[in-house]
Amino acid sequence: MSFHGSTVTFWKRSDGALIGYQVEGHTGYASAGADIVCAAISALTQSTLNGLQNVLKAPVMFDIDDRRAFIEAELMPEATEAQIEQAQLLLVTLQEGLQAIQRGYPRNVRIIFKERR
Repeated sequence: MSFHGSTVTFWKRSDGALIGYQVEGHTGYASAGADIVCAAISALTQSTLNGLQNVLKAPVMFDIDDRRAFIEAELMPEATEAQIEQAQLLLVTLQEGLQAIQRGYPRNVRIIFKERR
């Protein structure tokens, strides 16, 4: 059975620290403008990006494409260990929020973890 919802990928280092995320695809819960699952995911991911950039002042590379329901954000290699440690509060909170959405809408959201760097 193929999956036709949003796929969330969290990138983590070998030590388990989260360093970024990517969300791709429409959730398929409802039509555009009425999709509460998509709206929740968008609010959480964009708030996390804002927190990384504007609150923590961490170097982040990101890409957003509303048409294809895509957002990604990743701490850049020049992020200090202190910035990575502080970013865990935001990234783990994002993970918890998205996992709660996944529990409520398992047909619409899939979460995976991949090691990076």
